[in-house]
Amino acid sequence: MKKLLWLFILPLLIIGCAKDYYTSYQSASEGKEYGTLIVKFSNPIKNVNITVDGNLIAEDKFTERVEVANMPVGKHKVKVIASSWELKDDVNNVEEMNIQPNSKQTMLVEVPPKSTGYWIYQTAIYTVTFITSYYLYEW
Repeated sequence: MKKLLWLFILPLLIIGCAKDYYTSYQSASEGKEYGTLIVKFSNPIKNVNITVDGNLIAEDKFTERVEVANMPVGKHKVKVIASSWELKDDVNNVEEMNIQPNSKQTMLVEVPPKSTGYWIYQTAIYTVTFITSYYLYEW
């Protein structure tokens, strides 16, 4: 019986782990100064797309943090877009970031709350899982 319960619990533990994403804007060359850009989300979010000066940096990532190394010093236009059925609203932030030499600049992005559809879906899934495991345990 315990093996059957693990069949329901194990997928919940494995599914949906957000990972930090690390990338480099360009390869470092001598004589130039570089900094680092960090895009930090208030909560993990799916389908993250980030462009810097029109160059795609991250595409369809599930993350809470994106770190871009080797950013040339100066001002850069950073655009962050993310959309998911789980969220009330889409994320669409554009910010001009001033990258300083040998330092990390952080762009904070507020993630909207979960949508009503998300909470209905979660309730349905947990209810079905609970009822199924209850009847299997009684069986």
